[in-house]
Amino acid sequence: MKECKSVERITCIIDEDRTHDGEPLYRAIVEAAQGHDLGGATVTKGIMGYGAGKVLRRDRPLGRNSNLPVVISIVDEAEKLDGFSKTLCDMVQQGIILREPVTMCVVRHAGETVE
Repeated sequence: MKECKSVERITCIIDEDRTHDGEPLYRAIVEAAQGHDLGGATVTKGIMGYGAGKVLRRDRPLGRNSNLPVVISIVDEAEKLDGFSKTLCDMVQQGIILREPVTMCVVRHAGETVE
């Protein structure tokens, strides 16, 4: 069974080396989203990108620091994201935060959520 509904998605793009209170910023954002009981969050590491400074960042061999982009996607109902948005904006000192309406479909098999 598939259930679909209209929700919103926050997409936050930051540098992987950004921190918040001594831990990686992406981890702090996901933990804060979980603390706000939001529907779900996913972190994806980019392999290449550039931002406002036009500095091209890409994966470097031998583990050298490359400061790749990290994308955090968070979904839930608009009202719940409203309460989280200020927290997120306070945490992100440099980056991009997008917010957009999306349709979320949850697929269930035999009455249970597939995750």
